Amino acid sequence: MEPLLEVRDLSVRYQMRDGGEVFALSETSLRIESGEIVGVLGESGSGKSTLGASLLAMFPRNAAIHGGAVLLQGKNLLELKRNELAHVRGSRVSLIFQEPGVALHPTMRVGLQIEEVLKAHTSEDKAARRREVRSLLDSIFGTEAERVYASYPHQLSGGQRQRIAIAQAIVCKPSLLIADEPTASLDSVTQREILELLKRLQKERNLAILFITHALELLNGFADRVMVMYAGEIVEEGEAAKVLRFPQHPYTQALLTCRPRLEQIKNSPNKAHIPVIPGDAPDLSAKFLGCAFAPRCPEKMQICSERMPEFSNAGNGAKVRCFKFGG
Repeated sequence: MEPLLEVRDLSVRYQMRDGGEVFALSETSLRIESGEIVGVLGESGSGKSTLGASLLAMFPRNAAIHGGAVLLQGKNLLELKRNELAHVRGSRVSLIFQEPGVALHPTMRVGLQIEEVLKAHTSEDKAARRREVRSLLDSIFGTEAERVYASYPHQLSGGQRQRIAIAQAIVCKPSLLIADEPTASLDSVTQREILELLKRLQKERNLAILFITHALELLNGFADRVMVMYAGEIVEEGEAAKVLRFPQHPYTQALLTCRPRLEQIKNSPNKAHIPVIPGDAPDLSAKFLGCAFAPRCPEKMQICSERMPEFSNAGNGAKVRCFKFGG
């Protein structure tokens, strides 16, 4: 069956003022099925946000596509004209930004901001839009819905503002929601509440979600599948529970090892003994040979510096770019 969305061999580069290039994505491919939650995990600079923006063809001016396709039910979004993309964004594919305080208009009541999304994508009259928005807020905020509807962003907490951003993203009933670090600025309790809300909405609406994060603990019990990114490439992909419990790629293993634990924080108040991945992330302004993680990998072999490994099946059922599994 045709997936809801498929990315085929997508490569994206950023042009720098000095004439150089940053290789943000390199021949990246993925599939997302209807109603599926896919987590994208990696450090800052790994290409996660560029991948998310690619699904809506929302590139900055200095970005250039060097091959590949983004297919939404078979239609290549990268070939659409600006007005055609406007119909896709918000109605079929939506994005939740990392910081709702920036995404929301500070001098406009949040209920009206949600209505504006409906106004842009539907022919409903004002009364119908208001009914639909209030019904949606009822399902998200319960008894607080009326107060929230009439509030300005500064009158709401960070968690409430993020819920408004979610309401904006789903009010037109899209098939795919891209959530780019949507809980990064929230405390741990509110993070879990947001994840529970997204999970409920996903089940109620058969909503596919691409959830971008650097915090692997958020994906446990939430995502169906996980893709791990490093230096603009997907290095491991598989069922979330198996990848997070039995990681196979050395980079994924290193990420799990570096996860801070309560006993480590208590015993190391200065964080001097909390594990870190040795070395530095690669310079993406230079095209490198071989596996990008090789300089930091404790299991590197000679071949790792000579060519990039292909995907191979690993022991946990995941696909891994690593010569340990054949490459």
